Amino acid sequence: MRTKMGMVGAALMVLLAPGAQAQVLGTISVSPQSAKAGEPVTVTATIDVISGNYCGFVVSYGDGTNVDGVSNANKLSPFVFTHTYSKAGNYSVTLGGRNVQSHPNCGGGEKAARLTVTAVAAPVAATPAAAVCPDPWKLVAKSRNVKTGAFTCAAKPGTALPTPNPTCPGDLTYFENAKKGQLGCRP
Repeated sequence: MRTKMGMVGAALMVLLAPGAQAQVLGTISVSPQSAKAGEPVTVTATIDVISGNYCGFVVSYGDGTNVDGVSNANKLSPFVFTHTYSKAGNYSVTLGGRNVQSHPNCGGGEKAARLTVTAVAAPVAATPAAAVCPDPWKLVAKSRNVKTGAFTCAAKPGTALPTPNPTCPGDLTYFENAKKGQLGCRP
């Protein structure tokens, strides 16, 4: 009788022992940890194999989307996913156990990694030619230098010069020549 009770007790201890699942959640990491909206981010999840050969898990990106995964003899850890965030914000990317395709959930507590996504800077709009020269002055097309921002405007000689003078971008200097009918910005 003692032998049967000892065997039953030992069997119960094995069944009730912590970490009885076949595989447990390992780690989750995000690279880079700071990205711009629209840039791909790599998420790496690991599953630690204790015994057994399969379990299901979910990676939640923190923006309302997620992906399920299965760890088995054909698909071993690490698991690498790519995700793109459309909005700026601070996100918590998590790895948790989940029943997937009849695979029981991986054991262990949820794992998390932090990610900061910044907004993409709005492109600087090119100044339209009409906005560069005051009315009735017209842009001399070949004078426009896209790299430096320099430009020349022309009008009939003797045309009144604008007041106030146009503002030059960066390190450019304003110039004017009423006799030749020219004004603009140059290095």
